Amino acid sequence: MVDEVIYDFSNKKVYAEIEKTAKADKKLTSTDKLLYRLVKKPQKSTVWILGKHRVLDAIILQHAAPRILKLNIEDNWKEIALPEAVFIDASLNPQSTIDYFNRMLPKMQLDTLLIVNNIHENRLTKTAWNVMKSYAKVTASVSLFWMGLIYCRPGQVKEDFWIKF
Repeated sequence: MVDEVIYDFSNKKVYAEIEKTAKADKKLTSTDKLLYRLVKKPQKSTVWILGKHRVLDAIILQHAAPRILKLNIEDNWKEIALPEAVFIDASLNPQSTIDYFNRMLPKMQLDTLLIVNNIHENRLTKTAWNVMKSYAKVTASVSLFWMGLIYCRPGQVKEDFWIKF
């Protein structure tokens, strides 16, 4: 994952398509491109976007996966297909990030990837990140500074990784 996804800095045609779709005045950041690769490279087909998010994040995820579901805490999650990846932006409401995490945690399967954006933006987002990775069910967390990844794999020894990105 580190070599093939995180450190893949090659230019992809889809990045220009995303910029065109988003009608953004700026180029995609390296973090925006990483978000695309994290979902596209392992071919995640169902992605949940939980809570408030940037429009650009939704556009990136729509290009990366065939099925995107935008959910709020009030939605009925029982009737929805389980996610293969979940995206939460911690900066928009750190407390609701933990609320979403608590509600989503039982739905995480062996290969479900939780992507938490802006984990080190301020004291509250850092606290939310530390709370999430402290849960017993969380077996692997990866801090990429601006973005964090969480996995819940039964039987795996708990590990926290820091990867320079």
